Amino acid sequence: MNLLELENRVNLVISDIKDNGIYPKENNIIDYKLKLNITSSKTPIENFLMNFAKDILSFSNADGGIILIGINETTAGVYNDTGLDIANINLLTNIDLNEVTQQFVKITNVGVSLDLQMFQLVSRKFYYLIIEKSNNILVPKDNYPDFKILNGAIYYRGASKNEHANQSTASFNRFLQMKAGEKSKEFMEIWSKLLPEMVDINPREVLILNPMQNKVYGFNSKDNVLSGSDIEIDKTNNGVFNIILNAIAAGEIGKITTNEGKPLYKIVGEFQDNRDHIILSNLVKAVQQKANYKITTAQIKILICYLKWATIAEFKVDNPDEKTINPDCKQLIWIETIDSLSKKSKVYFSSESILELLKVINNQEKHQEIFNKILTEKENSKKQKQDNLKIA
Repeated sequence: MNLLELENRVNLVISDIKDNGIYPKENNIIDYKLKLNITSSKTPIENFLMNFAKDILSFSNADGGIILIGINETTAGVYNDTGLDIANINLLTNIDLNEVTQQFVKITNVGVSLDLQMFQLVSRKFYYLIIEKSNNILVPKDNYPDFKILNGAIYYRGASKNEHANQSTASFNRFLQMKAGEKSKEFMEIWSKLLPEMVDINPREVLILNPMQNKVYGFNSKDNVLSGSDIEIDKTNNGVFNIILNAIAAGEIGKITTNEGKPLYKIVGEFQDNRDHIILSNLVKAVQQKANYKITTAQIKILICYLKWATIAEFKVDNPDEKTINPDCKQLIWIETIDSLSKKSKVYFSSESILELLKVINNQEKHQEIFNKILTEKENSKKQKQDNLKIA
C-alpha cells in the first residue's frame, strides 16, 4: 500500500474508533504501541529508531502498515487508549522524517517512505505512523543492537507480528511465497484492467512493445504464435516512445501530443487547455529539489490547505471530490476530467504553483504556524548563507 492508501485507511480506523468505539484487531497492516521506551542519553532520532526500526523494516518488506501510538491491545482483546504523556508527545513532535529516511539509507542503502501525524480522542493525544510498502527488499548491512536488527536479516510483517524471514528454511519459504503471491496479484490486477479494453481488438493486429529490452512482440501468422524481435527505439527525451512512456507513468495516457498539438497516440480524453499539467508527485519532487528546507509530501499538502488552494490537507489527487479543491485558485490547481466515459478525473498543478509554494517554505517565520515545527534546513542552504556572510 502507498502512503495515500494508508492515509485513507488510518482515517477510516480513527473515525470508527471515535464514532463507534470499534478498534481493529492487530493484523498484517495494523499494529498498536502504548508508549515509547525513551532513553535520556539518546537523541530523539535514536529513540525513535530504537522503538520503530524493526517495525518499519517489517512493514516496508510486506504490504506497508499503520502503527497507532498510545493504544494497546491486550491478550484478552481489551484496548487501552490511555494516550501519550508529554515526554512521548515532545519526542514525536520533534522527529524529522527526512532524517529517519537518511538513517535507513545508512542502514539498508534504501530509503523509506513514512508519515507521522498526531490525532486526538476527546482530550487524549495519540500519533499514527504509516509505512509505505517498498519496491525493494530492505536488508540491514550491519548489526544494530540498539535497534534490535541484525546484519543480513530480512524482517517482514506476517501473522500479525514481525517475522525474521531468513532465520530458518521454513520462514524463508513463507516469505518467498508471499512475495511471489504479491507479484502474481499485481500482474493479474494490471491485466484484468487491460483485457476489457482489448475485447474488441483483433489479437492479430496487436503489437506489444518492451522499450526496456528494445523488443517488439506480435502475432506470427505463419506459425500461429506470439513472436518477438529486436527493435531500435529512440530513447531521447523528445522521442515518440519516451513521450508515450512518460505519459503512461504519470497516468496521463489520454494527453499524449506533439509540441504542435497534433495527437501522436490517443486512447481517451483530450487537452483542455495549453497550461502545464503537473501531477502531485512531480510537484513534490520539484519543490523538494528547489526548497531551502526539507519537506515531505504530507507537509506540502498541509501547506496547500493552509494557502486555501484545497479545503482539506487529505485531498485526493485521483477522482477527487470537487469540494476539496478551491475553484478560485484554478490558475494554480484544478481538477480535470481525463476520461469522459468512465468519468475519471485528476488534480493538476501549474508551474506557477511551484514558485508560490517555495515562497512560503523558504520563509522560516511561517513554519511554526503552518507545520507546528521549524523545518530542517538543507546543508547546502546553510553553506550558501555562510558564504554570503563571508562575502558581505
